[in-house]
Amino acid sequence: MMALGDNIRKLREERGMTQQQMADKLYVSRQTVCRWENGSRCPDLITAKKIATEFGVSLDALISDDDMEDLERISGAGKFIKYKRKVKLQEYQRKILEFLQVLGGVYLSISLILRVRFDMRMPVWSVVLGVCLVAGAFALNRRLVRRMEDL
Repeated sequence: MMALGDNIRKLREERGMTQQQMADKLYVSRQTVCRWENGSRCPDLITAKKIATEFGVSLDALISDDDMEDLERISGAGKFIKYKRKVKLQEYQRKILEFLQVLGGVYLSISLILRVRFDMRMPVWSVVLGVCLVAGAFALNRRLVRRMEDL
């Protein structure tokens, strides 16, 4: 957590602020700012967002990638790797759900065009193909959910 504290100190000093001035702006005590800067405490998410806004930087820039390395060191590489896997699985899940939305939209559009414009029904093969694609996507999504639960 030292990178966060170092970033807060650096940004505060670049603007010529004292710890007390920063504490007054954020409605916290000077000791709280001191604890953030020395790494013994971290600001909560809302306060971190206020700090980032006050200094005109993004929350990502305030926190920095070094904190993720600290997380790996503190909590162990195993937990960090599990976290990264879970994020990757969630990304796959999001893509599957987007695929289902697109597939449903295309299917609905084609069926409406055929029915309204040409007074036709959807061919049976297209219905079977659509059902197979949706069933496969749901099965893959369920598998991802189980893998995430195992983490």
